[in-house]
Amino acid sequence: MSARTDRIRAPRPTWSKWLLVAGGVLVLAAVLVAVLVVVPAISEAGRTCGAGVEKRGDTGECTGVTDGAYVFSPGLADVEQRIRRENESVTTSGDPYVTVAAFLPMTLEEHDILSEEWVRHQLEGAYIAQHRANTTRSWGSLPKIRLLLANPGSRLTHWEPVVDDLVGRVTSERLVAVTGIGLSLDTSRDAIRRLSEHRIPVVASHLAADEFSEIPGFMRVSPTSSTYGLAAASYVRPTAHTATVVQDVNPGDLYPKTLATAFTRKFADAEHRIVGRTEEYDSSLPGIENTFLQMMPNICGNQPEVVYFAGRENDLTSFVAELAQRPCLDRHITVLTGDLALVGPPEAEMRRGLQANVTVLAPGLAHPQAWTSSPQAFNPAAVASFQEPGCTDCFKAVFPKERLDDGIAILAHDAVLTVVWAIRGIPRVSPAQVTAQDVLQAKNRLHGTLAVPGASGMISFDDRGDPVNKAVPILRVRQDDTPEFVQLSAPDS
Repeated sequence: MSARTDRIRAPRPTWSKWLLVAGGVLVLAAVLVAVLVVVPAISEAGRTCGAGVEKRGDTGECTGVTDGAYVFSPGLADVEQRIRRENESVTTSGDPYVTVAAFLPMTLEEHDILSEEWVRHQLEGAYIAQHRANTTRSWGSLPKIRLLLANPGSRLTHWEPVVDDLVGRVTSERLVAVTGIGLSLDTSRDAIRRLSEHRIPVVASHLAADEFSEIPGFMRVSPTSSTYGLAAASYVRPTAHTATVVQDVNPGDLYPKTLATAFTRKFADAEHRIVGRTEEYDSSLPGIENTFLQMMPNICGNQPEVVYFAGRENDLTSFVAELAQRPCLDRHITVLTGDLALVGPPEAEMRRGLQANVTVLAPGLAHPQAWTSSPQAFNPAAVASFQEPGCTDCFKAVFPKERLDDGIAILAHDAVLTVVWAIRGIPRVSPAQVTAQDVLQAKNRLHGTLAVPGASGMISFDDRGDPVNKAVPILRVRQDDTPEFVQLSAPDS
């Protein structure tokens, strides 16, 4: 067989077959186009929770930015709807306005370090400040305030896309500042640094770690963790002369180290001693309760009058519970810690610890009882945002079932008020032309006679953005109620 005939050739297709093949190709192409168009659309629809809000991460948290139209959790529905209505009133008023974003974790995971009540109080305080700024003349009148809710997810895990979204709104929606934050974590620091790079000022409501003060454009209305440590030491030194320190060494949490350093620096002198070595635990690891239990023999052996607990409040609960198992139950122990914002009475295990000859004291964030015990320390208009006879739009009238003694709503209010005080005090700038950089310039003057008249006290900022000589309430944990106000303390440095 020749080389040319050693293969069987396929017959040539007829025209009808060519048309059939061509038609099949066209159909296949159409299907592929449909797949390429429809599948991404389905995928996008699966990721989208609402306008500006997307599912992110393994848990599918709905994170992003909303004007209140998207509700992050059922418990936030009421306050978010109020914020949305206030925003609509602002944007349809015809008056010049600016945008402020409350940047907070609003979707929480199981065993989160925050509670939903904490988040709700943050938004309620921010809303009261927004509404009062827009409807009263206590702090000027223009520009009005539009409030966005920016949720980076639990522990601020998804901060990057949310911050990028906010950066894009500086020009398009006249974003002039970010408030909130609320947690002294690495993710918080990274988010603030990114905002700082884009010249967006940040006014944190509840953020204590001193390290944040190094970031340009950063301010906070809450005392620093150093201030909390100093206040605790100042309060206890007249009656106690020995102390042991228990400290969280979680590498991702900036808060405990500065607490411990400040307390030790203020407490220890010729007449006051830190006894024993620092008892360390790592909140990023399991078995914290076991670790606390293992500390008890050393704590008893050191015989301290005070145990300074440099850690988070949720770990404090476990630590106090384990004190009921210490060998030296006959010896009274006073536990001091950083800022306290207990939600309701202590749980049963912590109550057993309190009943075991233990007193727990701590500086608080802010407390309404301070308004009556030391009225000279507060601005009446700021206090009126929360309670005033006959008011219909103050906190107590709008949220009658909510508590104020955790201080969260008060600080959230003061963070937004700080932005208002800055933008309405800018000289020679039209309300219609205020920018984020104007706020950065104005922040340098918020001190002395131009201090912010906050509901948590007068807020005079230093050149690092920290409040100077701010009074803090000292609180005592009670067995069957929320913490008791003891006194207002102005820590010296």
